[in-house]
Amino acid sequence: MKTKINRNTFMINGDSEEDNKKREIIKNILINEENKNKSDLHNYFLNNKEEAIYKHLPYFDIYEKHFSKYRGKDINLLEIGVGYGGSLKMWKNYFSKLNPNAKVNIYGIDKKERCRKFEEDGIKIFIGSQSDREFLRRLKNEIPKLDILIDDGGHIPEEQIITFEEMFEHINNGGLYFCEDIYTSYWNDYKNKSSFIEYAKKLIDYLNAYWSLKGDDLNANYFTDFVYSMHFYDGIVAIEKKLRDKRYIDICQQASIGKLYK
Repeated sequence: MKTKINRNTFMINGDSEEDNKKREIIKNILINEENKNKSDLHNYFLNNKEEAIYKHLPYFDIYEKHFSKYRGKDINLLEIGVGYGGSLKMWKNYFSKLNPNAKVNIYGIDKKERCRKFEEDGIKIFIGSQSDREFLRRLKNEIPKLDILIDDGGHIPEEQIITFEEMFEHINNGGLYFCEDIYTSYWNDYKNKSSFIEYAKKLIDYLNAYWSLKGDDLNANYFTDFVYSMHFYDGIVAIEKKLRDKRYIDICQQASIGKLYK
């Protein structure tokens, strides 16, 4: 018999005594000795009093780990799932804070027309569904190639797969693809073949396809050529896109340099 998992969500929308108590609890969870000097996103989230930001707490360390290298540089970021609008402003602040002259373009996708109101200088909203391949294809003609894509949309595995299939090629070399809230892959049948997590497990095979033997049913493809690494976190699959150097395959895969003692 399946049991329901208890999930505690704090909703803070003011400065009441109760709100401040909750903020302090979240701060004690988020900030620690290891991350206290690299916690700009954590603190922005904690001190936010504008449009709401809804995020799982473990994500902030993951963001800092992968996103910090883009700070102060020109960047194009797309977040699927605008929600209450607060996270788009968080990204804009985070990436422009170190260099106000950097060209920081933040794009958002949502199905709800009301989300257009979150547009401002540096933030553009597109209304449409991530399950609509034609919409995603039109989108690619309207926005530049992306440095970061965050799929925080409907969390339906089929939509996550469609989005990856349509948008991964639109990521710049050296960019990042984040699929968030992959918990939904576990909410129906465990190891459901149509879930995003099972889809991502297959991508691990393609990541290593150069090593497959002749006759194996595993051939290198675009993913093999352009993926440097995959990271599986609590709730997130993060994929680093980077053109693989074919010399490792075509010229020299391995080497031994130095004296060999028998």
